[in-house]
Amino acid sequence: MKKSFYIVDDHEMLRLGTSLWLTSNSDWKCCGSSGTHESALADFERMAGEETNETEVNEKLPSILISDLNFYGENTGFEFISKIHSLYPDVKIIVYSMFFAAGIVQSAVRSGASGYVSKNANCTELLNCMEKVLAGELFIQEELQTNLKKYNNFTDALTRREKDVMELLIRRYSNDEIANQLGIKKRAVENYISLIYEKTGVNDRNELLARYG
Repeated sequence: MKKSFYIVDDHEMLRLGTSLWLTSNSDWKCCGSSGTHESALADFERMAGEETNETEVNEKLPSILISDLNFYGENTGFEFISKIHSLYPDVKIIVYSMFFAAGIVQSAVRSGASGYVSKNANCTELLNCMEKVLAGELFIQEELQTNLKKYNNFTDALTRREKDVMELLIRRYSNDEIANQLGIKKRAVENYISLIYEKTGVNDRNELLARYG
């Protein structure tokens, strides 16, 4: 099975250092890297367009994409994950980020990620995640699983629409953006947010994000 990866991170030294460590300590090969979503998407489009045969396309594309979530001047990266997952479903996605609150982990998985590792983890944890994800498993760093289970138990008490609003709150969407995304009125969004605050026992958005996102 092909073992190649592409890494996206806006911190150049971290991006290059991670790539070098992985290739020096395993049989994985790096087929590219980028500091922005736009250039990563362009690279993937180029790789997919180099061949016309589907099998050959899959050989050009990496088997795994490793992506951060925090990008200067861009959204947090969930839309990027969703787009890669939609356009290139055979590419497994691993989030490697300094942000690891339960709501963010859950949102990343719902966006299409197959793995999630905190940058605070031991350097071998990312490599372990890559191996598990390549084998078809969903891998969440063990230290993140307890809070994720608690978060999932909590969100089970929300209605489906409240879950939708909650996820977009975690992604830092404004009320107007949530209304546009869900196709509902801004006043309805405000009502859903009030219900979420009541059920979570928080007073405002900052407190909600501090606790869950």
